[in-house]
Amino acid sequence: MSGCEPTGDQIEAIVQPNVDDFSVVFSDTASVSLSSVGTDSVFTGGPGRLLLGRNIDPYFGKFQATPFFQPTIQTALVVPELAVYDSLVLSLRYDNYTYGDTTIAMNIAVHKLLANMLDKNAYYNTDATPYEATPLGKVKVVPTPRSSGRIRIKLSDVLGKQIFSMSKNNQLPSNTEWIDLVKGLVLVPGASDNGPLVGFRLFDDHTSIQLHYHLTEDDGVKRDSTIIKSGIGYNQILSDRKGTQLVKLPNTKRISLPSEQSGNMSFVQAGLGVMTRVDFPTIMDLKINPYTVVNKAFLHVTPLAGSVTNFYRAPDTLYAYLVDKNNEYFQGSTGFPEPARTLAGTPVFGKYQVDLLNNTAFYLFDVGGYISSVLAAGGENTTGLIFRTSPFNTSETAAQPTYDTEFTKSAQRLVIGNQRQSNKGVKLQLYYTSVNTR
Repeated sequence: MSGCEPTGDQIEAIVQPNVDDFSVVFSDTASVSLSSVGTDSVFTGGPGRLLLGRNIDPYFGKFQATPFFQPTIQTALVVPELAVYDSLVLSLRYDNYTYGDTTIAMNIAVHKLLANMLDKNAYYNTDATPYEATPLGKVKVVPTPRSSGRIRIKLSDVLGKQIFSMSKNNQLPSNTEWIDLVKGLVLVPGASDNGPLVGFRLFDDHTSIQLHYHLTEDDGVKRDSTIIKSGIGYNQILSDRKGTQLVKLPNTKRISLPSEQSGNMSFVQAGLGVMTRVDFPTIMDLKINPYTVVNKAFLHVTPLAGSVTNFYRAPDTLYAYLVDKNNEYFQGSTGFPEPARTLAGTPVFGKYQVDLLNNTAFYLFDVGGYISSVLAAGGENTTGLIFRTSPFNTSETAAQPTYDTEFTKSAQRLVIGNQRQSNKGVKLQLYYTSVNTR
């Protein structure tokens, strides 16, 4: 101590900030803007599910799903020389997907295609393959996927006997000759049906054409059959939105339909590519104080009252993706659309939750990471969130990220009221810390 001189650098005391300058705030009054986004077409080729049915929805209008598929053979079709023809049957295996009132009977007509489906490389929901006007078979059935497992439709004996005769005479040695005879099939719902949408497995031994015959032997009659399994397929999914708020929806995803212009509602509909876009127009007000940090942020989404019923169920999960001002997805490092992420870096999604105690149902999204990234970025925010009913398929090529996803092969839908509704459909719950610099 005696060796120290009074001159030189001085050590200043560290001033502790005043705790009164810190404020932790909760807010649920931020503005949330909703809009609906449509697409001109949805890739529906190669689905694991053949979707069939026609339904008239009070919010979405007419929804019709018509599956096209092509049964194929791997080896020559051969039947014993002494066999006797019995019948030709189309077997369809349920995949347990249904939507709508399954107590209502649906009409199904089976038609033969006039063109080879392989003539095109890709199929979308608006595509169609020409088919014969006269059906090969018809059935009226109340779908029972959980009890019966499959349905069987008897087909034309004229075609059946032709296949049988050609098989006997070795005239169907390969798939080339088979496709010349049966290019494919289409299942057409009844033109006046207003019932359920039902799914059938495309790649299944029981989704097939079955040629039945029998042989008379010394020990009795022996019955047998030849199975032609289904191979490729696609779903045509069409709508008629006349008389609904969605009639105004642009057929390009670059232009959103504000919820204020669609009855203060926004919409999500699988199969037809309708999505809800979410924006937070007032969130940038937090940047007035540069020393503001978001702790947590949750978006509370409630379906419009009365829009969810036993027949029109809410999607189990909604998935959030990042889009720019033109509703184009941000691409991740792998080339796939980038999901919104939490502060921990995990993808954002909301599970449908039912609160029996308070008689409410809702989705809850952790949007803290998204809000923080918006505040950290400079300039005007032009990004938004898009809600879909399934994630993208990252196991396939990035050129077709919607391949065989629930969003392209189902009829799930959701109606969300905006903040002008008496019961607000969206609410941002925001927790943040601000420092008063004085």
